[in-house]
Amino acid sequence: MKRNWVLIPLVLALTGLIKRPFEASLAADRPHAAGLGLNLKTREMIGQGMSLALLGGFRALVGDFLWISAHSAWEQHRWLTMRQDFEVCLTLQPRAIVFWDMASWHLAWNASHAAFNDPEVPLLAVRLRDQRLWMRAGRELLERGIANNPDNSFLYEKLAWMLHDKFQDACGAADAALKSVKLCHDWRRGYLQRLAGYWLEDCARNVAPARLRETYDYWRELWLREYAGKPREHWDTIDKNVSRRIQKLEEELAIPDAQRLFANSQPSATVAPRR
Repeated sequence: MKRNWVLIPLVLALTGLIKRPFEASLAADRPHAAGLGLNLKTREMIGQGMSLALLGGFRALVGDFLWISAHSAWEQHRWLTMRQDFEVCLTLQPRAIVFWDMASWHLAWNASHAAFNDPEVPLLAVRLRDQRLWMRAGRELLERGIANNPDNSFLYEKLAWMLHDKFQDACGAADAALKSVKLCHDWRRGYLQRLAGYWLEDCARNVAPARLRETYDYWRELWLREYAGKPREHWDTIDKNVSRRIQKLEEELAIPDAQRLFANSQPSATVAPRR
């Protein structure tokens, strides 16, 4: 997409008169504008027309134009241009959660996949290096999104999946998922609680054995809070999966009989465990 946005100055001129009554509401929509700064590097990246629009108070509009430009660059496999557009777009709209999510996904998944399968790069070592660079760029972008939105459960969930699927980091994925659980207050909480437990147990069994007791305590607390004594027939598979994990951990950790949740027989959520 061309950088020469010739229509922007015209739009500014035509809307200048009707813009004034809405200055207060526009100011509320750009709480970080003063801290952004329109430096030389930014002006070079977005072009003169966009710079005029930004100075005129159209931060959201410029961000949306750049998002469209980034999407167009993705369709054409112009990965560096795509990344540049995303970077400026997110600088202008740091509270747009979906932008952080999609931009980091494009870098860590799409661009990294393209780098690994680039037919113009014959050396596997070079393609692997480039793949890792794009994956790291996606991770760093998502972590910046979290830094700008530290109370957002969704971005922590996305980071957890990225660490698990792209970096094979079970412990990092578990920690991110646990943070997501703490911040989540909607329908995703039940699924996130189990996901965090699965990855925490994977971390403990394959990477950090010292966290096995932490895993047991997590599953135990979850069972007592969400499952114990509650007849949920349609959750039967989940009940048995969680309870089996608890029972196995009780055996492995040699939990004293008096402190165990379950006896040797397979428990069920429809039967209250021992307390």
